[in-house]
Amino acid sequence: MKVLIIYSNHHEGNFNWQLLEKLKDSLLHNGHELVVRDLYQLDFDPVLRTKDFEMISSGNIPADIEKEQSFVSWADAMIFIYPVWWGGMPAIVKGYIDKVFSWGFAYKSNGKGVYPLLTGKNVIVMNSLGQSRSEYEKGMFQAMNLINVEGVFGFCGINVASQLYFSSIHNITEQEKEDYLNQALNAVKELSLIISS
Repeated sequence: MKVLIIYSNHHEGNFNWQLLEKLKDSLLHNGHELVVRDLYQLDFDPVLRTKDFEMISSGNIPADIEKEQSFVSWADAMIFIYPVWWGGMPAIVKGYIDKVFSWGFAYKSNGKGVYPLLTGKNVIVMNSLGQSRSEYEKGMFQAMNLINVEGVFGFCGINVASQLYFSSIHNITEQEKEDYLNQALNAVKELSLIISS
């Protein structure tokens, strides 16, 4: 399985970083191909500028966007790892989607409407949350799932294989952290079995 990880977190050593390292070790140990795009480390510019729009419309894709699109094209599966900020993606992740999942690459339109171009691909979304699970069970999980399944990935034809929420991340025990890491590993293993079957 060819896996692209899109990673967004400022701090080395925290839960998201440990999650990334655990996934990298497991994927490589099990013979999968892996590319990691650490958006902060790359100093990725999340702003889709007028010039970018103009170049994309003319078929002259900006080099930074084209590079990321090549990784998406290559991958069988993507894993997005990021903390939930204000009920959604950090700006750098949203900007990655704005720029990379662009018209002509991720979707297109004709006289009959919009149609997806990334069908056959899968994604797992892994989110860390500062608050408790009960705080998000009042409708936030449902809203975030809907945005990803219908409004972002599904719109491009990408199957959301699973969306994992790791809550109360600043107050978890070592056992709870281990349980979270195992949930992530199991989700990837299940997707691998589906893709290879």
